[in-house]
This record gives sequence, structure tokens and C-alpha cells, in this order.
Amino acid sequence: MDELEQQPGATGGAGHDARPRAWNGDDARLAQFSGVLGEVHDPLTWGLDLEDEALTGHSDSEDPTCERFVRAYRSFTGEALEVETLRTRVPDDDVEDVVRAACSGALAAPLHADIAAPVEPDGDGGHDGGSPDFADSFQDYRSAMRALVAEVDKAPLRTGTFAVDGDDAECVRVTARDTTAVYVAAVDRALVVTGPADLVDRVEVVTRHVDALLSGPGRSDGAEDAPPPTDT
Repeated sequence: MDELEQQPGATGGAGHDARPRAWNGDDARLAQFSGVLGEVHDPLTWGLDLEDEALTGHSDSEDPTCERFVRAYRSFTGEALEVETLRTRVPDDDVEDVVRAACSGALAAPLHADIAAPVEPDGDGGHDGGSPDFADSFQDYRSAMRALVAEVDKAPLRTGTFAVDGDDAECVRVTARDTTAVYVAAVDRALVVTGPADLVDRVEVVTRHVDALLSGPGRSDGAEDAPPPTDT
């Protein structure tokens, strides 16, 4: 996975557009991901901090969901919200799978963290009265995963509109356990926005050209620096 590493102290909010970035991956690969990338405009307005940016997966002309650019945000209360930019739009027949998978993935994230945490054995090396062993934890994890996937599969798929760059665009969404995933086509791209239902409905999602990411620190919109004022 190629990742964008933020500089220390670089967060969203008022300084969001001037956030320094260092691209440590393959410039050519990112450049081939030509077009626009989705993001939350002014994250601090919504109580969010940009936690991670990454170009994930691999290019596959047969599967537009293989390669995606992900911006992950975290609220001050610990809630996660993601804006994913897919390389191309998804065929209509596949939209439901994409949006349900996104919702399931968001709900499963805390379970992944729990199963990845080390299990401490009890004092005498047995399991009675101590922490559960890995096998027990894994069985609990599998049961919880099956339950949440079944719940997402049963949740109604809804169509409507979602604002991107200030304009309403047609979207498909699913909500389960107060977590919403929205698929929306914007410009030549598709975005998937996932997070707490009330937060997804409130945030302002915008797009910026990928060139802004390649143009170096302080140039998130690709604009040239304003010339200094002239003496009059």
C-alpha cells in the first residue's frame, strides 16, 4: 500500500487547504489515477481530524473497485468517517455490493481491532478465570461478523441525493446500526462515504484534482501563489 504521510501537526480545519503533504509512493501510479479525489471540506467544522490518506489496491481494468484513494477521518469522540474515491464509476449492477460491503467494513473495523489485540494468558497458564484464549476470541469474532453482515444484507437499499461540491448528485445508500454507507457518482469518479449516519448527512464533501496532491506542500487546490502586492 502506498501511503501519504502527514507532517507533524498537520491536520484539517482552517489550515486544511495548506496542509503539507509528503507523497512517499509512486508518483507515476498516482498520476495515472487522474481526475479528482474526494475529501471532507474543512474537517474541523465537523469535529474531524484527517487521520490517514492512502492509495490502496492495484489497477485492474476489469474491476473499478480494486484501486481506490481513501481519506480516513476521526472525530474528537473517536468515530470514524471515510471518503473513498474509486478509479471509475461502478456498473449499476454492482453498486449494491459496493455500498453494502462498505457498510459492513465500517461496522467490522472495531471487531478487527479486538481480534488483533494480544490475548493475555492467566497466571497459571490455563484459561479458567483468566482472559479468553485466541480460539474463543476468534469464534466470538466470527459470530459477530456473521451477525453484522446478515444485518447489513437485510437493511433496505435507498436511493436519493448526496451533495458533492455543493451540487446534489444521485446516490445509493444503506444504513445499519446507525452507520451509513453512500455511493455517489461525481464528475468522472465514484465516491463512497461511510461513517455515523448523522455525520455522513452533515459533512460537506468536495473534490479536488489529483494534481493538487502532486504539486507539493501548500498547494492543495493546484493554484499558483498570489503575487505580492505592488507599491502604489
